[in-house]
Amino acid sequence: MKTLILTEKPSVARDFAAALSVNTRGNGHFESEQFIITWAIGHLLELKAPEDYDSKWKRWSLDTLPILPDRLSYSPNAKTKKQLTVVKAQLQRKDLATIIVATDAGREGELIARTLLDFAQIAKHPKILLLRFWTSQALSKKVILDNIKNAASLAQYDRLYFAGRARQSADWLVGMNLSRLATIKMGDLFSVGRVQTAVLALLAERRLAIDNFKPVPYFQIIGKFLFATGELLATWFDSNKKEDASKIENKTKADLILKNCAGQEGVVTSIVRDKKMQVPPQLFSLTELQKLANRLYGFSAQETLSIAQNLYEKKKCLSYPRTDAQVLGTSSLEQVQEMLTKLEAEYGDYFKYFDEKKLSLKNHLVFDDNKLTDHHALMPLAIYHGNLSSDEGKIYDLVVKRFVAVFSANFEYEQTTIVCKIGQETFKASGQRIICLGWKMLAGGDSEKFLPPLIEGERSKAVELRAEQKETRPPNEYSEASLLHDMANPSKLVQEAELKKIFRGEVGLGTQATRAQIIETLLSRKYVTRSEKNLQALPKGMALVETLKKMPISKVLASPEETAKWELDLSHIAQGSGDPKAFMLAIRKFVADCATEWKQAAIVAQASSASPVGKKAKKYPSKVIGECPFCKSSVLEFPKSFGCKNWKAGCKFTVWKIIAGKKITAAQASKIIKNGRSDLLRGFKSKGGNVFSAYLVINKNAVVFEFIKDK
Repeated sequence: MKTLILTEKPSVARDFAAALSVNTRGNGHFESEQFIITWAIGHLLELKAPEDYDSKWKRWSLDTLPILPDRLSYSPNAKTKKQLTVVKAQLQRKDLATIIVATDAGREGELIARTLLDFAQIAKHPKILLLRFWTSQALSKKVILDNIKNAASLAQYDRLYFAGRARQSADWLVGMNLSRLATIKMGDLFSVGRVQTAVLALLAERRLAIDNFKPVPYFQIIGKFLFATGELLATWFDSNKKEDASKIENKTKADLILKNCAGQEGVVTSIVRDKKMQVPPQLFSLTELQKLANRLYGFSAQETLSIAQNLYEKKKCLSYPRTDAQVLGTSSLEQVQEMLTKLEAEYGDYFKYFDEKKLSLKNHLVFDDNKLTDHHALMPLAIYHGNLSSDEGKIYDLVVKRFVAVFSANFEYEQTTIVCKIGQETFKASGQRIICLGWKMLAGGDSEKFLPPLIEGERSKAVELRAEQKETRPPNEYSEASLLHDMANPSKLVQEAELKKIFRGEVGLGTQATRAQIIETLLSRKYVTRSEKNLQALPKGMALVETLKKMPISKVLASPEETAKWELDLSHIAQGSGDPKAFMLAIRKFVADCATEWKQAAIVAQASSASPVGKKAKKYPSKVIGECPFCKSSVLEFPKSFGCKNWKAGCKFTVWKIIAGKKITAAQASKIIKNGRSDLLRGFKSKGGNVFSAYLVINKNAVVFEFIKDK
């Protein structure tokens, strides 16, 4: 009799085959006298389509909603049907004594395995011993052999299967029903999902915040002090304020402060020097790698995932990329030591600040079995022999630098804060001196700002005092990096204290494996557009979120809080303390209530989504933002510009949405049209890469720069 081992992917099956000396390769499996090793390719089975339960659900109609089958069931995934046939045949062999489930250690891995066991009707063979191989550590031979020996009863992990099944079923019921309801009632094709719609709401709310932002003017006063040992630039601040202490609300107050300081000496009242230290950042999870690759290279989350997956599957030089862990298991120490030796021979410069003492199991920043999840953190497994300036090379290099950085010396620096007083007015200057660059050498370094060596009580007249007028700035557009950050760490987006705790833990919007796909789905649905590194909600996405938020029941889908509550329920089920039946009853009731709500709602199709299903929808609404200064017709918002409605008749007035790398909002364009000029705008970038500020003004029939005049 034989033992069958079921893995989640071919590469893991190969690791098991190597560790167990199973050398005979069959059709979709390995085999020896003792073992059979076969594999899934992700989800070989998927939930059936609505019409597979009842033909009435094939047609999209309000009359047939909600779609609530008594029990959701599975059908083969057409893309992997061949491997499903292989796995089923192996599971149904007559010579099996034991089945060891070795899919990924988590609820999705459990779901993949259990659906296959059900599909093969293993329950009809109670004499087969069902065991669970469970580890999140690197699959070395020792780890595989030890965990096979210690495999526990599969029944101990039923709770994870229940959580995975509940998550999958809830997403299917919500997506199938709400997508049809929105599509039919709003007159355009809409996709609604438990997680994707909450992420869309983040982007929609950010766009609203930017478009509705009204800049508030304020002043800052800069003082230049000339001491014997050098010049000191210091900023006035209100010592009674903790936030925005240097902001002065109006010119009257700024003028009064300048008057109070006129003709008086400044005196150094305080010098504080603090030695500070920053430990290295942790190893990369997929999301952390995606964030940095987006910031440095403009790679989309999907591009980074694809590159990392290629480095893992084909080049064999990176570990499994779809991981949310930022630590390694203690069993990885020997592998880490060997890899560092290889890397030092190839990348000697990276090891300038290497700290041998950190290469220890006592270093819990790196080695921590308690914080392992389905997979360990990203790490290099071999030397990459391609071009480091290629896209693959850039991703590999980021992983290598982070891998070496975690074993490098801490970044140490001295921060100096000097406070001067002129009469009763206080000024502050801060500086930084690097003591040990440490790991920051591998992260782009850091800058120093030197202050003159002063002593308390030293006096000097302010050789210059000036009040600078500034404006508050709108929120930044979401980049993929900042969106991924909020998806992975959305505690600031929720109000309830318990939910903040959940989101500060392991719960986020989506998973490491799905976040890139969620973003790509929003883009493909035309809910969102990508502008360089930024993601901006489009009118169709705005219309969906706006419609949902008007509905007392369905509005929860546009709320990160509700995703948190569902994830909390699923987490409780996975831990064994939640009730999967109660969870699904609540989901089914929610879907039924949403259907009633949408059917009764009087919804007017939005301008951005007014086309009937099956016809081509407008790409952009005809939103009027002002009157053309030349032909007096309306200025409308288009995908890439704000332009005159009479452009076909020859009027060429246009305000481009991106000017010198800076996004121009509808509110800013409206002000240019109305006043002939904008407020002072910051963040333009020249062809040479220099950032500058300027006004945008209408000159003849064009919008041009007007630069700040030197006094």
